[in-house]
Amino acid sequence: MTLHSTTRILGLAITFAAVWEACARLDDRWSEGAPLLGRYDQSILTTTDEYGVAGRPNARYSKWKMNSLGFRGDEVQWNRLRILCIGASETFGLYEPEGMEFPRQLERELNRRAGWEQYQVVNAGLPGQSLSSFSRRAEKVTEEVRPSIAVIYPSLAIYIDPPPERYVQSPSSEKSAFQFRIGGKLYTLLNEHIPVFLQTAVTRIRISREMRPRTVFKRIQESSVIRFRKDLCRLLDQLRGEQVDALLVTHATRFSKTIRPDDEAMLLAWRALYPDLEESGFLDMEARLNEVIRTEADQRNLTLVDAAKWLHGPDNFVEFVHFTPQGAGALAKAISNGIQIQNNPEASGMNQ
Repeated sequence: MTLHSTTRILGLAITFAAVWEACARLDDRWSEGAPLLGRYDQSILTTTDEYGVAGRPNARYSKWKMNSLGFRGDEVQWNRLRILCIGASETFGLYEPEGMEFPRQLERELNRRAGWEQYQVVNAGLPGQSLSSFSRRAEKVTEEVRPSIAVIYPSLAIYIDPPPERYVQSPSSEKSAFQFRIGGKLYTLLNEHIPVFLQTAVTRIRISREMRPRTVFKRIQESSVIRFRKDLCRLLDQLRGEQVDALLVTHATRFSKTIRPDDEAMLLAWRALYPDLEESGFLDMEARLNEVIRTEADQRNLTLVDAAKWLHGPDNFVEFVHFTPQGAGALAKAISNGIQIQNNPEASGMNQ
């Protein structure tokens, strides 16, 4: 192949990629009102302040909209009883259509039962947010929102030790201003059309190669359990100091106590995010950390919604931990039951 031919092919490839990228940006512009230039991905929803990573006030990306305080949803309404939801991406809402994440369904369910617009649920969840991260800003958030109840639904895989570097959030301002948007669209397209068995085979190979020089753990270390307990207790103490009642929710997943053959690919996909831990270690982690939640609820006489015992299966989860609209709705109804019991303990036993 001559130099001229090589140059021509390279030029055609660059032109082809540029046209695709331009089309992707125009599609974002027409369908979502996105800017033609600059970054346009989920990272624009977050920023940093003196407490760490926070929601970016008034940011908007795709279906996600942040209010002036950096929370997903509407502005705080002072004429309603406010309930604060604390958690990570499961609380923030990733795959549900807009308005179907569990905090928003919880708000509608509570108001339906009340018969009027009595409640507002403030969604303080952020992707990757640990209890430790939220506790740094807990006093500030409670001052801004002044909730009567805080619903705590912690994401547990955050406490896998050591935490993978890819899950350390960084503000979007530190990232490159230019981003190929066509890459994300191609990735989504490939995931939808490549057979599951082929994706699973590729994932196994990638994990094997990545972990070749590293140690694989059969279960999370006890230090992770201790760290989770300390973070949970610190946050509960802070909320009590701010006179906010806490309601605890155990973490639910797609999987029950045993893994069915059709769940193995999904469990492997979860492990791909945290390859240091064997697949069986994820179920062990969920069991041990959820037991911490149950113990604290019992010792502190707090309302507990034990979602981990009954909420699972492909109808309720898109993948391993993130909800379908049906799963988010089931959790919202259970939390609504818990709030009613918390407001009227004589109506039923404390645990759901």
